[in-house]
Amino acid sequence: MEDNYSTSALKPYSVIDDAGPEHGQYINSFCITKQGTWLISVTIGHSRWGTTYTRRSVDRGKTWEDRVYVIEPGKLEPGKTIEMGQLLPLEDKIYQFHIQHTRVDTRFGELRYTVSYDDGRSWEGPEGPGSLYSLETPTYELSPQRDGWHLMAPGITIYSDMSQAGSSAYAEWLLPMNVSTDPLPLSEIRSELVFAISRNVLTAEDPAEITFQFYPPPPHGVKVPLESAPAESLGQEPQVVQLSDGRLFSVCRTGNGCIYYTVSEDLGRNWREARPLCYFEGGPRILHPNCPCPLTKLSGNRYALLFCNNDGTAFGGADPFDHTKNRQPVYITIGRETGSKEGQPLAFSEPRLLCSIEGFHPEQHWRDLTYGFFLEDQGEYYHFYNAVWRFVQVNKVDPKLVE
Repeated sequence: MEDNYSTSALKPYSVIDDAGPEHGQYINSFCITKQGTWLISVTIGHSRWGTTYTRRSVDRGKTWEDRVYVIEPGKLEPGKTIEMGQLLPLEDKIYQFHIQHTRVDTRFGELRYTVSYDDGRSWEGPEGPGSLYSLETPTYELSPQRDGWHLMAPGITIYSDMSQAGSSAYAEWLLPMNVSTDPLPLSEIRSELVFAISRNVLTAEDPAEITFQFYPPPPHGVKVPLESAPAESLGQEPQVVQLSDGRLFSVCRTGNGCIYYTVSEDLGRNWREARPLCYFEGGPRILHPNCPCPLTKLSGNRYALLFCNNDGTAFGGADPFDHTKNRQPVYITIGRETGSKEGQPLAFSEPRLLCSIEGFHPEQHWRDLTYGFFLEDQGEYYHFYNAVWRFVQVNKVDPKLVE
């Protein structure tokens, strides 16, 4: 039987969606629902506005049902469009967390959420389809109007007692994000990491009753020093996993040509000073431009980190912010726990090519490959990715890459 493994966008396991030449799109998140459905959330639109849709697969990614919009594109008010969708599948419902823009021509927004009661076939808010629940947020110094939220990393269930993992009695849900200023150039954004934690989202019958607490509390989140201006912070899209000893480990995108990390010993309430992520303590930095760096916990206490293995100058890039050039190809490195309590708690393997867009639609100017998700399911591995900011695809991954 042919396994159809691929490290190229030219040979995907399946093409989930093609936005066409007039639009761009990127992956928000992916989940497997309690009914076993594969569900992907995608933002489609132009670079500074959009709407969110989901697509379902009941045959483990081979075929995908039609788009289901959270709000139909033609029904969005100017300046009130939505982006992003972080999925949380529960037994009786699925939550999807978004941002909504407060005015025309903004990149970030206020926090919203929607709910599906039919396994992702439809989405609704407090007034039914086409409406959104609002998530109350505190005021941080970088966003005095509370409209600078950026939500591009999946939430995780965290446990106060790792021996009871799987029991809701010991569980909370953490949604990682960043609070940001909103200038047009990527290099001028200033942002800090914030972690929203909810105890009742896993059990509340009424979606309107869910609440979150935000850590660190205002006025500042976790600062990630911008090395060209060390007094300023630029940390975005924190990805979080829980280690076997219960600590939380988070990596994030920066403007420093590499990934940074931070650790929490108290379930996300307090976080260490952010530091450059290295292949091992004292080793070389893991290089990466200013773009997503998905991190996934696998079986056997392994951790899959996706990154670009360049400091932003690849393919003619001028710096980490040259986002139409340097966000390719995507490599994978596998982290393993070191047991270190003071230093970096994971050590990573040598980089291995996961996906390339060489020869893939060279007419497309935006050569981004980095918004994606890595999945382990039933002993198999899959890489979901947006190719050249237009195609949403999935590749089947050779298990040798994660050994």
